[in-house]
Amino acid sequence: MAIALNKMLAEILGKMDEKVLQAKINAALDMLKNGNCDELAKKINKMDMNELLPKIKELDEDKLKEMNINKNELKQKISETDLNNLQKLLGEHGGEIISKIKDIIK
Repeated sequence: MAIALNKMLAEILGKMDEKVLQAKINAALDMLKNGNCDELAKKINKMDMNELLPKIKELDEDKLKEMNINKNELKQKISETDLNNLQKLLGEHGGEIISKIKDIIK
């Protein structure tokens, strides 16, 4: 009984995490599109790039599917200008991160 409950809670929390991630991605894209780079820069500066880089490098087709991220939808939403602006905001590791994002959304 406890195992079934734990599994159910894990599934529910996993779905919540996916929705939260998708909402964060959409919010970041909106900030880029609307020119609200100061707010996005504040959020990015709070991130630990040494923690982010390994996570970005883990991303592949299977991981995107697992996270319910639609690659085609990302392609439509993200422009080259958005990626260039994001690279500037990311600072020192921006090139690495943007390169991986470009590989993912090809």
